[in-house]
Amino acid sequence: MLSPWDEYPFHQIAQPFSGAASGDPSWNDGHYVCGANLAGTIAFTSNVRLYSNNDVLDGFVCLRHRGMQYNVRVSRRLRSDVETLGAGPLRLEIVRPLGEVRLILDANEIGVSLDVRCYSHTAAYMGPIEVKRLDGRLLSERATYELAGPCDGWVEVAGERIVLERDSSSFFRNHSWGMQPGRGGPRPHGAPVPSHRAPGLRQWVLFDMPDHSGFFFSDPSGRAASGRGAILEAERIVPTSGVTTDVSFYEGTDRLQRSTFVMTDVEARVREYTATDLGWVYCQGGGYFGGFNDGLGQGVYRGDEHFEGEVWDVNHPTEIVDAAGRRFEFDHHWAENFVRIESEGQQGLAHYEAVTVR
Repeated sequence: MLSPWDEYPFHQIAQPFSGAASGDPSWNDGHYVCGANLAGTIAFTSNVRLYSNNDVLDGFVCLRHRGMQYNVRVSRRLRSDVETLGAGPLRLEIVRPLGEVRLILDANEIGVSLDVRCYSHTAAYMGPIEVKRLDGRLLSERATYELAGPCDGWVEVAGERIVLERDSSSFFRNHSWGMQPGRGGPRPHGAPVPSHRAPGLRQWVLFDMPDHSGFFFSDPSGRAASGRGAILEAERIVPTSGVTTDVSFYEGTDRLQRSTFVMTDVEARVREYTATDLGWVYCQGGGYFGGFNDGLGQGVYRGDEHFEGEVWDVNHPTEIVDAAGRRFEFDHHWAENFVRIESEGQQGLAHYEAVTVR
């Protein structure tokens, strides 16, 4: 199927852009966009992702406000509209590649909407292409780049409008594509794959300061990207030679409360940052880890148009209360923390994922 993108001479395989090189159902391509403000009144995560081999586009917005998390999940048939990056009330517009994107969530029954523009003010950081094989069996193959910067716009939630301003709000996003286990629906017929997660603290941190941004990733399972980081400036990327962290958790939990991290770059400059928690968002509300009401996770065909969502009370660091008053915890420790960071007299914001793997 042809689309306007096929006018551009950038094809890499003998297929139009509506086709993928791999037939794997988990093949996907999309943008993860999140943001917060320094006041800590708003924090959100979102995703818009295409699954070419399943003919599915799905996405979500999970937004935290006053200790409540508002979840919107959407899905649609991808073809024949492969140009619109969105479904239902959600869409992502690429205004200026690697420079500006606009995230829009129209009014809906969950009671949250937004219109946020994200402006990159530094170079993008691209990590190594990660390929995982087990006894020769290709399990995953993935490319990712990271960006951060100021954002502006507005959010409406529970009848209240919050204005986001560029000098006090930041976005964090990555664009990733490839094969990835856990997406595109269950795999009931393949031989089981043992867990590859080693115990320890996994940290994925993307931050924004007034004059630079930064990124670092550490994972006890030894992924190719683990141990890497960079300072992102307007015209260049300065890799790190080392990153040390000291993380404190809320008492009796594995949820981040404070952190100090020190980044030494290859030019021998040492920067120290202190981070204070502003709140957490559970991406389970966006369909991760078998999310969606049917329990099948992301990338699954649910009809030509699909919408669902709910509101959770997430005031407790690990315990969730749903609309019916039922209390529960997820059987994993994943949550995305948003933090205020300080360094050398400046303030900024960060998306700080700190997950204890057991």
